[in-house]
Amino acid sequence: MKKNICLLLVILLLTGCNVKLVREDSFDSIINTVLYNDTSLSNTVFDGYKFYLPKGARVLDSKDYNLKIKDKDNSYYLYVDTIAYYYKTKKEHTEDNNIFYSRNLNYKDSYGYIDISKVEDKYFLEIMYNYAKIEAYIDEDSLYDSFLDMCYILSTIEFNDNAINYKLNNKELETTSEEFDIFKAKKDTEDFLQYIEEFDKYEESNNSNKPSDEDVIDVKED
Repeated sequence: MKKNICLLLVILLLTGCNVKLVREDSFDSIINTVLYNDTSLSNTVFDGYKFYLPKGARVLDSKDYNLKIKDKDNSYYLYVDTIAYYYKTKKEHTEDNNIFYSRNLNYKDSYGYIDISKVEDKYFLEIMYNYAKIEAYIDEDSLYDSFLDMCYILSTIEFNDNAINYKLNNKELETTSEEFDIFKAKKDTEDFLQYIEEFDKYEESNNSNKPSDEDVIDVKED
């Protein structure tokens, strides 16, 4: 009997106390089973929000509400917009049929977009969802694994309303948060290629200078 060979990602999807095994082989199916999933997983807590950091990933650096995350092969930038969350800001995004993959996201009260652009032999991923955005510039062989991890992070972000209200009332968010528009795709900016070049230089620097124990923020799983 002939067997069809296909690329499958095996995901252990945890939903509360339930464990479900899901087979994935496309961006759409990962979105539907991971990003569009009601889960309370969390193992990483910062001032104003918490989320689930996939196994093998580490937080290298944090500044205000922005994080640099590193796994074995790739780096990710996470931007969390607590002000947009507080005011329930929403901006429209237009799907782009001219790039590798583009899709608007809308699930219950969460929304956003995905833009994946192919730049020479690598891919630039932008995923905005749940008032946060994560970016990565990766090789093709890491594409689905990285996409999966990015979806896990964004789907599990949970905001701390009390902490955010306190900071807003004390004007801390306006004075300390770095200016960053999570609603604007980098591929739409005039300096996109320059941004990719800077991202690539950062990746090369990370690969040649692996972080020491002092550079890594340890996170313990619940």
